[in-house]
Formats: sequence, structure tokens, C-alpha cells
Amino acid sequence: MDELALIILQAILNGAMLAVGMIIGTRLTASTMERKIMKMIEKSETAQAFKKLLLRVDEMLKNQEVTSKAEKFFEEATALVTSKEAKNFFKNLTELMKMLGTSESEEILKLPKKEVKE
Repeated sequence: MDELALIILQAILNGAMLAVGMIIGTRLTASTMERKIMKMIEKSETAQAFKKLLLRVDEMLKNQEVTSKAEKFFEEATALVTSKEAKNFFKNLTELMKMLGTSESEEILKLPKKEVKE
């Protein structure tokens, strides 16, 4: 019975030591990888440009004036596109395109002919 208890105790200790080693190794590896990735980002011009862009966007979003102007622009654009005049314009444009596309023999628009210099 003593041998069996000793084998079980050794297995538990080996498992605990393996777990401690894995935890320490994982943390050291993760921090090393993080440092390497951060060095690569610091050297990369593309990453630095992206970082500057994100900072500018963040500053712009904090600026309430820019946000309100953008909101006003989209509200006015929506009102313009959904207006009766816009719908009428697109309807007329569609009809004109159909007329120009289907009439092969009938001349709808008379364009002046280009003079060729010799």
C-alpha cells in the first residue's frame, strides 16, 4: 500500500510541477511575443499611419461639432433624395435612357457632325 501511495503522490507532484511550468512558460512566451509584435508595429510605417488615422478619427468623434455637421449632412441628403423633385428627375432620366436605348432607326437627338481636318 505504501508503494501505491508513493506512486500516486509522485504523479500528483509531477502534474503540479508540469502545470506550474506550463503557466510560467505560457506567460513568458506571451509577453515575449507581445514585445516582438510591438517592436514590429513601431518599425512599420503602415502601422504608424493607421495608428495616426485612428487617433484622428477618435479626436473627430470626440468633437461634437464635427458629429453634428455630419448628422445634419445626412439628414439633408436624405430629405433631398426622397423629395418629389428627385423622384421626378430619376423617373424622367429612366424614360430618356429607355428612349435612347430602344430607338435604333428614329433619330431623337440631332448632334452636329464633327468636321474632320485633312
